Amino acid sequence: MLQPRSYPELIGKALMLEADPFIVMVDDDNPWVEGLFMIVVVGVAVGAAHLVGGLLAAASLPPAQAVFQELVQAWRQLNLEPAVGEAWLQEAWGWLTLVTGYGSGWFRLLALLTVPLGLLIQWVFAGLVSHGVALALDGRGSLNQMLGASALMVAPQVLRLVHIVPFTTVSNLLLTTWALLVLYRAVAVAHELPWQRAVVAALAPVIAVIFLAGVAGTLLGLFLILGGGR
Repeated sequence: MLQPRSYPELIGKALMLEADPFIVMVDDDNPWVEGLFMIVVVGVAVGAAHLVGGLLAAASLPPAQAVFQELVQAWRQLNLEPAVGEAWLQEAWGWLTLVTGYGSGWFRLLALLTVPLGLLIQWVFAGLVSHGVALALDGRGSLNQMLGASALMVAPQVLRLVHIVPFTTVSNLLLTTWALLVLYRAVAVAHELPWQRAVVAALAPVIAVIFLAGVAGTLLGLFLILGGGR
């Protein structure tokens, strides 16, 4: 079992796509447990950065109620259905403050749960899909080893720690691309595949997501069409 103090070194080397951290994860006594723990640790740290950054950002902004009153006054000056408009504005503002946590720190606490949970779902999905494709391409690794190595996909997420600084952000495209590169390295090491086959297995989760999104969009379109025809 690895010690959490070794995570920074493993994550740093994984970001550079070095083979050593993937070999360490594959050779661990229980790779998937190690991967699970690593992702939870990074996820909680990133969630805490979101929480603190959000609280600092809210503290630097005017009070939410004062901003809402200004919006109401602006709407009244337009003289466009004031009663209906204010009711809609009240509802919209309520949803906005709920989702962003503006004016209340309670909703932001969910980041401590949603960030690790989201990372865990991504890890399991990517690990399972890429493992299945790798086996079809004559891969030699076990699912346990693949889950351990693919857990290093979380490495690029450490860049999101900058969110502790208010109003800072990191490109999702950058994080996704980097994570796919790490997944490629994980497949290549865990399954001992040549780079061409490892690329195919690493891209398989993306293709699966696109396919599932297309199916869901088609089913939703058919539902709306058939429902509208009644």
